[in-house]
Amino acid sequence: MKKLLTMLLLSAMLLSTFAACGESAANADEGTVSGDAASSEAEEIVEETEYVETLDAEVKDYEGRTINIVLAGNWSFTDFIAEEMTGEAINDAKYTANEAVSEMFNVEFTVNNQSGQSSGGTGTGYKLIDTMVMAGTNDYDIADIGCYDVSTLAYNGKLLDLNANKNIDLTKSWWDPKANEHLSVAGKMFYTTGDAGVLDNDCTYCILFNKQMITNFSLDNPYDLVRENKWTYDKFTEMANTGYIDMNGNGTTDAEDSIGIIMWQDSVIGMLHASSGKFATINADGLIEMTLNNERNFDVLTSWLTLKTQPLIGFIGSGATIQEADLHTMFGDQRAMFYCRYVKAVSWFRDMDTDFGILPYPKWDETQQDFCNTMHAYGTSYVCIPTTVADPDMSGAVLEALSYYGKEYITPAYYETTLKGKYFRDEESAEMLDLIFASRFFDVGTYYQLGGYNEKVITMMQQGDTDFASMYQKNEKVAAKVLSKINDAYAAMLAGQNP
Repeated sequence: MKKLLTMLLLSAMLLSTFAACGESAANADEGTVSGDAASSEAEEIVEETEYVETLDAEVKDYEGRTINIVLAGNWSFTDFIAEEMTGEAINDAKYTANEAVSEMFNVEFTVNNQSGQSSGGTGTGYKLIDTMVMAGTNDYDIADIGCYDVSTLAYNGKLLDLNANKNIDLTKSWWDPKANEHLSVAGKMFYTTGDAGVLDNDCTYCILFNKQMITNFSLDNPYDLVRENKWTYDKFTEMANTGYIDMNGNGTTDAEDSIGIIMWQDSVIGMLHASSGKFATINADGLIEMTLNNERNFDVLTSWLTLKTQPLIGFIGSGATIQEADLHTMFGDQRAMFYCRYVKAVSWFRDMDTDFGILPYPKWDETQQDFCNTMHAYGTSYVCIPTTVADPDMSGAVLEALSYYGKEYITPAYYETTLKGKYFRDEESAEMLDLIFASRFFDVGTYYQLGGYNEKVITMMQQGDTDFASMYQKNEKVAAKVLSKINDAYAAMLAGQNP
């Protein structure tokens, strides 16, 4: 119980500290609890309260029924899948969670893994669920669908409101609380994420850094920069420039050089979010509103696009001049200082001889109160329940229990045993991981692909185009038209009409 109390209190403190992520810089100071105040409040709670969070879903004997789950998204993933105990921490945790839920409800699981295929809004996941709903069949009780497809399914009325399911309580700690705030349309939640899987964690933006290069160039300790509110875009680029050396003297950045940054193409979205910017948000009326068009966002995106064209960069994406495998070798050989990607990348370097650490993306400047992080939209998938399931109460109860036991078994196996225990060699990295995950938020503008801005920004990076303002203006009318269509579809659905 003491361990649970500690985890709950730490989560509350971190969430209060990073509550402003995704808001404008002007609003970032409002309603934020200082670290000292949060700590004092936490001590008082410990003295007065003992709290154990319970699973409140209705438990019934479903007499051996099969729960059919489908996975579909751009990334290949195996959430909910564990055939047997293997000795691998995450697999065994999933197996244990599945067995606990199976025994609780007397059900069996089958998983149709269609992940690793198209999820562009009308991709594999969309087609599977759309076909099921249009035919009125109940092929799947639970779905985990790529974010582009799941968003399209939501506004087309193919998914149930999770808030209306009597067996799902999205206020419980095994669900992501920021998802409730940032993905809810007029109080309805059609898809979300939580402790039932780990894909959203793997997709979370982060920066890896080569510790030996920091030492070699006598640079500031990045961990201290984060703690002292000095880890900013300007500081990041200043340090990265120090690491660039044209080692073969040919005037071209290539695999023989030392570079400052390995830059993955989606990192431009990560930097926008790190600056607290969003493509779109849910407004006071509960509908989607574009929020990309402001000077700060334009400055952030233009700066990152321009940075990509500099010699200090080794680029990963379409049009790259250095192979990804060579860039990974450079990172291991102390010839690449920073690597901007996502948490999954940590596993690629666990056997690297040179020590590396992990950081959040930098703040835009020191006036920004909080660090902010998101997941890259292309890879992330979200759990949902199709409208034609045979028994919505059963689907809800099983999904709630999978998330409950996911918090008990899967999240510790992923977070404590694997990330902190296997992949990193210092306590500071564990501290940074806590910060990264606690400061995550959601940007619906990247999910609904309004005007295709997110993909168009990535294309600009690939092509070395830095004129974001012109691209935005060129696509503004299309974005407004798409947004109007989506909001009209939601409004019709909420009014009880067919979208």
